Amino acid sequence: MNPFSFILGLLALFSFNQSEDLNQKFNTSQLIVVTTDNWNKIEGKMAVYEYSDNKWKLVMDNIAIVTGRSGMAWAKGLHSNKLNTGILKKEGDGNSPAGIFHLSGLFGYQDIQSKMNSIKVNERTFCVDDSKSVYYNQIVSTDTLKKDWNSAETMLMKSDAYKFGIFVDYNVNPSIAQDGSCIFMHIWSGSDSPTAGCTAMKETDIKKLIDFLDKSKNPILVQAPRSAYEKLKRIYKLP
Repeated sequence: MNPFSFILGLLALFSFNQSEDLNQKFNTSQLIVVTTDNWNKIEGKMAVYEYSDNKWKLVMDNIAIVTGRSGMAWAKGLHSNKLNTGILKKEGDGNSPAGIFHLSGLFGYQDIQSKMNSIKVNERTFCVDDSKSVYYNQIVSTDTLKKDWNSAETMLMKSDAYKFGIFVDYNVNPSIAQDGSCIFMHIWSGSDSPTAGCTAMKETDIKKLIDFLDKSKNPILVQAPRSAYEKLKRIYKLP
């Protein structure tokens, strides 16, 4: 082996192993942690933290959630891409994205009073999951633009699933074709009913979470199986 290459490899490994404070790196003081027992498990737990007095303080704990029908897979987010190994999230795979992501806003069937930006959806509001569309992985309204997609998710559903929801900033700015779209936190259909790739919970729990979230505190979602969360915990000084 070239000695110079060996030294560079050691330096890269050393750099990767250095911890970074999530609070400082992403200027956040609100943290939502979702974990499951393994990559294929759909049931999990959510904990909610707020940063004050130089530490993360638990606000809510042990909240039951469900993930995608296939469990989770590493996905491009705010975390180091070096963690993204093995199976990676793709469009239609049924995996919820694992990693670190911004929570950018809310949506619902009615106006939502909160400290986050929010939109009220109707029967003409869609999330586009057609990778060939210029609106891929965007929330759009046919009131204001012309349809160019063959596939999209209706945001005003016949069920209460999207009655209250939270936007997870996955595969945005830019959206990469086939990497996955329309990732939310929303109301579940039941404790044993997985999603297509979102994270879901009881209506009472998502309402509590919505009441907690504050855009001025730049809320962050950290989501992963417990083994992967332990890696994220060491690197980003998580609770």
